[in-house]
Amino acid sequence: MSTTDLASDFAARGPWAVGVLETEIASPGDPLDAERHLPCEVWYPAAEGEVARDDASHPLGLTHQATHGLAPHSAPCPLIAFSHGNSGLRQQSTFLMTHLASWGFVVAAPDHLGNTFSEMIELPDENARREVHLRARAQRPSDLSAVIRAIVDEGHERHALPGVRQDSIGVLGHSYGAWTTLKMAAIEPRIASLCCLAPVSEAFVGRRAFEAGELPLPESVASLVIAAKDDVLVDFDTSILPLFERLGPSAELEVLDRADHFHFCDGLELLHKMHENTPRSGLPRPPRPLAELRSQGDTHTWLNERVTRFYRGTLGATGGNAT
Repeated sequence: MSTTDLASDFAARGPWAVGVLETEIASPGDPLDAERHLPCEVWYPAAEGEVARDDASHPLGLTHQATHGLAPHSAPCPLIAFSHGNSGLRQQSTFLMTHLASWGFVVAAPDHLGNTFSEMIELPDENARREVHLRARAQRPSDLSAVIRAIVDEGHERHALPGVRQDSIGVLGHSYGAWTTLKMAAIEPRIASLCCLAPVSEAFVGRRAFEAGELPLPESVASLVIAAKDDVLVDFDTSILPLFERLGPSAELEVLDRADHFHFCDGLELLHKMHENTPRSGLPRPPRPLAELRSQGDTHTWLNERVTRFYRGTLGATGGNAT
């Protein structure tokens, strides 16, 4: 990253109050489900003078720093589309979504239907999970593409959102969602940058995780990979590094030390406890106790700063160029 940006404290909350709305977006990517409509959360910078109450609902009952019903900012904004992880949900990382919106980005996150937490937990056995996993490989990139097109083409009129700068579109994802993010450069030519948090690749997705020509990424697309050094689900040495080496010479890698796979999410204590108590075969080592790892507050501050700096540098700012 450029050292000229160090004067801006992107770890602090940005200058705009954050509005949020819930909508549905049709995804035509599944021939078996013509009526596939994705619940989608959209966070946006509010108009000047709007006052945040930070009272938006959260599926885990956690603090959600956004407010329903705020008027949107009047200036065109860069767009970031977010893809959640396997067995995740659209509100899994509201700490980061709302932080980006406070710095002038419209952030849109769909539920990848069939691959969300509430659906996956109901599956009866491993065969059922495998079927969902294979279907999600085809659905996820189409889902994210549908969200980008809907927000860019219809967001202002249909959803009362700020206008979106069509030259400033980015994608962001965690885990399976980070793999989804890497697929998007070949699908959406308007994408200018992408950020991958703990991206999975062949070890999780399967041997055809990427098609011919998808990697390396185009030189015109800025890319940042952020990995957790103590991640036992996506191992740094055997999974992250081999994938990163295939992304191309313009890709950047940053490593979050003393962090595991769910440090990128809200509700770290709850999720890490579930992580520790869920038996999985084939892990390189058991998860470290949370007491030995970074705190949620420290981790989220670090991530807010790194990810916001990346997008401000590659997508610019609301109403104009990067500052």
